[in-house]
Amino acid sequence: MISVKQQLLQPFSLSLALLSFAFLQGCEDKQATAPQGPQYDIGYVTVATKSVELRDEMPGRTVASYEAEVRPQVGGIILQQLFEEGTMVTKGQPLYQIDPAPFQLSLDQARSDLNKATANLATARNRADRYRRLVREKAVSRQDYDDAVATFQEAQSNVASAKASVENAKINLNYTKVNAPINGRAGRSSVTAGALVTANQSAPLVTVQTYNPMHVDLTASSTELLQFRRELAQGTFKRSDAELSDIQLSLEDGTTYDQPGTILFSDINIDETTGSFVLRVSFPNPQQILLPGMFVRASIPRGVVDKAILIPAKALTRTPKGDAQVSVIGQDSKVEVKTVQTDRLVNNQWLITKGLNVGDKVIVDGLQFVRSGAPVSKSHEISSTTTNNPSK
Repeated sequence: MISVKQQLLQPFSLSLALLSFAFLQGCEDKQATAPQGPQYDIGYVTVATKSVELRDEMPGRTVASYEAEVRPQVGGIILQQLFEEGTMVTKGQPLYQIDPAPFQLSLDQARSDLNKATANLATARNRADRYRRLVREKAVSRQDYDDAVATFQEAQSNVASAKASVENAKINLNYTKVNAPINGRAGRSSVTAGALVTANQSAPLVTVQTYNPMHVDLTASSTELLQFRRELAQGTFKRSDAELSDIQLSLEDGTTYDQPGTILFSDINIDETTGSFVLRVSFPNPQQILLPGMFVRASIPRGVVDKAILIPAKALTRTPKGDAQVSVIGQDSKVEVKTVQTDRLVNNQWLITKGLNVGDKVIVDGLQFVRSGAPVSKSHEISSTTTNNPSK
């Protein structure tokens, strides 16, 4: 028999069961009618090949094309400085005047010795000629004739020596004017009027440098040289001799120098301490914008890749290990992650050497909304012109 308590609880239990059923039914209805997540528009680029010119960036320093340290070739007192510091001078232009008085005296003495030697030569010649006739007539001995001929020959030698002394004295007198050895700009003078200088002293009086053209010594590693030669031999890219005359220069303030340069030569030796070598480039410098010692960067054509694959830089991601990856839209509209190999950045685009094929759809915009294996329901293609513009 049902107790009175059970009879009272039955209606309450029935009501609770009905309420639970209604609540569960409402939840199912809500789940069935819940809206789907937002659909994001994914932007992609279609992989295609094209010809791309590769360029290498190399640091360097400017060097004067000609540099001459002017030193005196005779000693004496500087009487006058004949140029203005920092101005252009021409080859042969007098720069300093050394006191010429001692050298003028030496020249006068040499000329006097030459006159004396010339007079002795005339006497010796006449005596030799006279003894030649007398020895035939046996009026003098053969020994006397031989002595006369020897005296004549010695007189000839003395004249030649005296002439050489005169020329040497002239040269030394001319050296009292210290002339510019090359065309160029004169630097700061290390001496003033009244200074005592010596022949071939270690300290130069002034340095003259030629700024047009200006040379640039670029530094590259031997590893880069080996890689370049290997890739060129393998046909990775091709180049022509005309490219050696299209060197672009960036100055210290980031501006581009408006004159192209030409490669002159590369050093034949590798520096043992740094493992690098020097490449010298010549640049026209008519406005003298380039000055010796400036730090610059040169852009040198490496070669042309005929079938290059470029993708926007923002389409590439890297794993914690540093592997490069890109996300592509597969034929079934699902996201696939591909590991690729890169070479370098070219105009804000990665040059891909392995991992992508022509026609692949590489995701550029909306990477944060996709994951590997997820379907892509909405996408649009981005033109290469837009991806090349960093402002867009």
